[in-house]
Amino acid sequence: MTKFGIIKTKIEESMAKLYGKEGFKSHLKNFKTKVLENKNLSNIYYIYDDLSSKKGIDKEIATEYVNESIEQLQSLIEKSNNEIKSLSEWIDTIIKDDMNNYSDIDNVVYNNKSIKNLESVLESKKNIKNVIVSTKESKVVKESINIPLSSMLKIASNSFNKEYENINESEKEELKNLLSLSKDEVKVKFEELKESVLNKLNSNLNETNDSEIKEKIGLTINKISESQSDLLSLYKLKQLNEGL
Repeated sequence: MTKFGIIKTKIEESMAKLYGKEGFKSHLKNFKTKVLENKNLSNIYYIYDDLSSKKGIDKEIATEYVNESIEQLQSLIEKSNNEIKSLSEWIDTIIKDDMNNYSDIDNVVYNNKSIKNLESVLESKKNIKNVIVSTKESKVVKESINIPLSSMLKIASNSFNKEYENINESEKEELKNLLSLSKDEVKVKFEELKESVLNKLNSNLNETNDSEIKEKIGLTINKISESQSDLLSLYKLKQLNEGL
């Protein structure tokens, strides 16, 4: 049976691959049906996210936290062999290559009962603990297992840069909405917003006599005028528009 970390990695890569294409919304719908609406799989998916995220957990309880989480994963996976097999077959039709962003978690989950793999398992546990005890970023929004936010953030990390991995509650909803748009829809919304922002900036430019402010506004106008319509530019433009 394919390890769940490989399946999860493929799901995240498939969303990045399909973003902006005709089948993206259908793919998200399948993901919701196959994973999010399945109690066991959604919990497995969430725990994998949880064990691969900076949480700032106290070092004194980190070992117990990892052990309890791994035990829960093993129990859930054992109960869900058929569903995991079906999920693997589905994602294999979209992503062929095996890659794994969760190899440490997989190593502990699937090899934890094997004495010959003890050293490797202990090293993987150490790596997991190092992650979860790391200081968490401010305003991190923890994923609800009812929404595919973690997978959407994988798309964001391909389309945006790392600063967009940590978002507040309102930005989470905005990001979800943006990621559901096709490339054509992004272009239309970008051009509409671009015109609105440029009008506001030009109005501000005419109203101020401060040379330093005029220079900053002028540089912003030039940058926006030269920008291309993509997801990152639309996201930044929406933020700027809301602040004007």
